[in-house]
Amino acid sequence: MMGGPPIVEPGERARRLHRETTVIDLHADTPSEFFLDPDYDFGARHTTGHIDLPRLREGGISAQFFIAWVPEEKAAPGVAFDHAMELVEAIHRVVGRTPGIRLVTSRAGLLDAVREGEVAALIGVEGGHAIENSIEKLEALYDRGARYMTLTWNNANDWADASCSPPRHGGLTAFGRQVVQAMNRLGMLVDVSHVSDDTFWDVLETTSAPVIASHSNARALADHPRNLRDEQLRALAQNGGVVGVNFFPTFLDARYAAGYERIEREAAVLRERLTRQYRDARRARAEARRWFEAEVAARLQPVPLTKLVDHIEHIVQVAGIDHVGLGSDFDGIDTLPLGLRDASDVPRLTELLLRRGWGEGEVKKLLGENVLRVLGAVLG
Repeated sequence: MMGGPPIVEPGERARRLHRETTVIDLHADTPSEFFLDPDYDFGARHTTGHIDLPRLREGGISAQFFIAWVPEEKAAPGVAFDHAMELVEAIHRVVGRTPGIRLVTSRAGLLDAVREGEVAALIGVEGGHAIENSIEKLEALYDRGARYMTLTWNNANDWADASCSPPRHGGLTAFGRQVVQAMNRLGMLVDVSHVSDDTFWDVLETTSAPVIASHSNARALADHPRNLRDEQLRALAQNGGVVGVNFFPTFLDARYAAGYERIEREAAVLRERLTRQYRDARRARAEARRWFEAEVAARLQPVPLTKLVDHIEHIVQVAGIDHVGLGSDFDGIDTLPLGLRDASDVPRLTELLLRRGWGEGEVKKLLGENVLRVLGAVLG
């Protein structure tokens, strides 16, 4: 495999900006990967995954949204809401027993935690099927601290179409519009990452508050349905919202995405064969995952961190400097751009921006000030 460009190390200026700025990451799937383990110690530095408290501090990340993701296989009524709540409660438990991190539900609470030397933890829900077509269950998630919901995951649900599955409704249904209006009423961010283009436009037509795309990139640079078209970026800016750039190479580079998806299909076939062979689905998944990760590493040229910077700069060019932030997707993705290993390396991204001539005020907007503005407008 060919080598990539040299990996830059952050200088003191980049490190200082992380100390001076309230750095906010809009999306990490860490709860699904680790928080259900009763022995998991978030306060210890780990060699697996992308996020723990020591690595957040090393990366200068002040506030992290932890996501209660409900996968498609748990979308059934009577299952989806319980799974979401199980993850929300796990976030409460892990944060509650870990000194140095505090669960917050507002902009003011976030700033208080940071001022007192703690990392702020916030909760998001991914997959609108989590509410099981019930405004009351949406309210219950809000009452337990959820402050945004991604309206779909890759699968469409009963009231909203998704970007990676066949359309069922042509966007939002009438109930879907009620969900958006209820979220506006509650003070809960509406997240349009994962939704179809038609759903995106219906949300913008319905909402009375700024929205977020918590972990999406620019479709003009990587033609993937998970990314946003330029006209969507402009509309989101007009709405006053913000796009959190996703670090996943599949959403950064179309060639990488094609190779990744081929290996993913091969892994699915292998997993089915191993399941029949062992009659043990958990062992089959683990072995197929190890094979998949080894094949990705062996067969795909890593995507350089500069590609992520390209997406950031494109979003700024189209939507404006006030409408871009960070939405890493840490612990929800298998690979990262070359030069990023985990949350501790985020200052390397800042260093690249400075080398491209970004001013310190512009960098601070990307790192957190833009998200703080939207949090203040929606959460209070």
